Amino acid sequence: MDITEILQAAVHSNNYWKHSDFSSVIEALSFPYRTDIEKETEKIAILNLGNKTVGYICLNYPLIFIEKLYALQVKNILHTFRDIEYIIVDTLSNPYLTVDPDIYNAYFDFIENLNAFSAEDFYFYNVN
Repeated sequence: MDITEILQAAVHSNNYWKHSDFSSVIEALSFPYRTDIEKETEKIAILNLGNKTVGYICLNYPLIFIEKLYALQVKNILHTFRDIEYIIVDTLSNPYLTVDPDIYNAYFDFIENLNAFSAEDFYFYNVN
């Protein structure tokens, strides 16, 4: 699945995302979800439901990777946040995402294979 257009939309949609909306999104999702992030050192929050990681929320851009099973509920909770872009995946570990290297490399950290990576790969390469 090519995510180039989604990434472009996220990075160009809202210059004030990090400062004005990220904390509100985390708070809105606080029930039933739990998020983990160290804002001083990390750029991506982990979204958990119980003991299961179901998504990732970018700190710097209005971008959420979310498993398909949870996407509708998360979108409903966050319906007032109009600029959020969602990358909906079957599983976070399935390496079927692709992206244009020029777009990706302008905004995000190195990933070894931009022709076949997973949401987990995106998280691990970009978290710090």
